[in-house]
Amino acid sequence: MAALVYPVVGDWELAGQLWPFILGVLVLFPLFGLLRRVYGIRVAQVALFFYALSPYLARLSLEVRTEIPYVFFSVSALYLLQRGLDGGKAREFVLSGIISALAYLTRPEGVGLMVVGCFFLLYRGWMLGRLRKYALCAAVLALGFVLFSAPYIAYLRWDTGSWAISRKTSLVFSMALARHGVDWDEPGVTDSNQVRIVDFVASHPFTYLKKVFIDAFRSVGFYFEALHYSYLPFLFIGWLFFFRERFWEKSDFLFLVLVTFYLGTFALLYVTRRYGIPLVPISLGWVGAGFLAVKEYTCNRWGRKGMLVTGLVLVLFTVGTLPKTLRAIGEDKFYLRRAGAYLKEKPDGPTIVTTNGRVAFYAAGTNRILPKKPNELAGFLDTAGGDYLALDKKAYLESESALRQHGWSLDKEFSGGDREALFVLRRAAG
Repeated sequence: MAALVYPVVGDWELAGQLWPFILGVLVLFPLFGLLRRVYGIRVAQVALFFYALSPYLARLSLEVRTEIPYVFFSVSALYLLQRGLDGGKAREFVLSGIISALAYLTRPEGVGLMVVGCFFLLYRGWMLGRLRKYALCAAVLALGFVLFSAPYIAYLRWDTGSWAISRKTSLVFSMALARHGVDWDEPGVTDSNQVRIVDFVASHPFTYLKKVFIDAFRSVGFYFEALHYSYLPFLFIGWLFFFRERFWEKSDFLFLVLVTFYLGTFALLYVTRRYGIPLVPISLGWVGAGFLAVKEYTCNRWGRKGMLVTGLVLVLFTVGTLPKTLRAIGEDKFYLRRAGAYLKEKPDGPTIVTTNGRVAFYAAGTNRILPKKPNELAGFLDTAGGDYLALDKKAYLESESALRQHGWSLDKEFSGGDREALFVLRRAAG
């Protein structure tokens, strides 16, 4: 997608930012259509207001990451699925499956859209006593997904030698094990590509159960953080009205199934806030319903003064949320951009060795860039040349004495806060 627009904009970073920005705006249309069908137009309108102020959705809409394109595809797939449920046309289910495949090709967890969608259709058919009809709809949904995803899955089978939905599954599972204190030197864990999740669970059942138990709570915590804490009062009020009746028969029961499925899957594999962000749009219906419940209560209790109370609540919410929403994107990594720009301006096209990929990207130009891992520095200092070194703080501190012995001196330091910094060193004359 970035390559498609690069010839127009002429800058890779801008090409990467363009799609999140465009899709972050366009997603408002399928999101409004989805929530209007499920909750009605009032809740849908309020939910869009909360979407616009959502801190992480707003900030990610200008970052070169996959979250916003994935959100667009997943919301569009759910919108078409809901249209299919309302109208019963096979076309909507096929299109929903195709767009679910695009979501999967953007992020591997997109496969869950198809899985949950098929099971929900079978559940709906069982509830309505029309299982055969809805089973056919589920088959059509799965067919649309397979049409676009099968070539990639077949390629993974050829490339890795085993059936998989992503190369990253073993990697993130290894990261989760390391977070819980599993020794990286343990056989099967050192090389993430060789990790077999089922084998590990079978041989370490209690360790894995402990990890799942802890990560189940962390998964819910990251979900709340991704939604943002100022949203939680409205979310809990919306849940109060959702759960107090026969919620398993409601249209937004699909959203609950999706949230539960993903939070459970993350607990089984790996938990991070980034995984919870795509769940925010489908949760805004509950947030909007909760806000409207507050508005209705205050107006019924205090009449016209109730509108003032509602307005005050909205002002307090905005004041508590907007500073987070308007925080500059990539602020914590801006020092790396400044370091890269500094090195790019060096005359005569020097050779630059760096342990940081961002610095390598921003320093590129007439320079010769040699990215190195920190553990490769020692061998490089003994055997290779170079004009400048750009080292992360940890790499610099670990090799400071060796750098002096090999004739390197500090040229400039770029601070990224208390814990992060990047050190630019130059080779001494002679």
